[in-house]
Amino acid sequence: MKSIIVATLCMTLTVSAQANDMDKFKALLIYKFTEYIVWPDSPAKITVGVLGNSTIYNELVRFAGRKDNLEVIKLENTDDASKCHLVYLSEAQGGLIKPLFASLYQKSILLVSEDRNHIQKGANAVVYVSEGKLRYIMNEESIKIKGMIPSKRLASLAETL
Repeated sequence: MKSIIVATLCMTLTVSAQANDMDKFKALLIYKFTEYIVWPDSPAKITVGVLGNSTIYNELVRFAGRKDNLEVIKLENTDDASKCHLVYLSEAQGGLIKPLFASLYQKSILLVSEDRNHIQKGANAVVYVSEGKLRYIMNEESIKIKGMIPSKRLASLAETL
């Protein structure tokens, strides 16, 4: 009986550690979006807003600590999103995709989500895990409509619509 409990505990810790590692990779990919997207006003500092409680926020803050041109803020509501260049919508806050899309529709703000279905509901990019691998979908057309230019390299590595 003891060995079953120990095995279960070890499996839980391994899955938890893998999820933490995947969040680090998601944060790194989101960070790379800030380097491979050109905004129309060419801001000196890119502001990334995270909506919802997510460990990705902490990882992005760590990356921002290494760069002078990146600021990460925690968003309390969808109205705060207009202060950002990139908004990350955590899975837990997925129900806010419609009001967030409506408030960001014609603004040069990249909307990134974790839910694959959000690419059809207004997200410009989705970062997700499939079969243990980090992947992303990018709606290049919607990004360009907002006046932003994704690099060819970023677009070539993404799944597209």
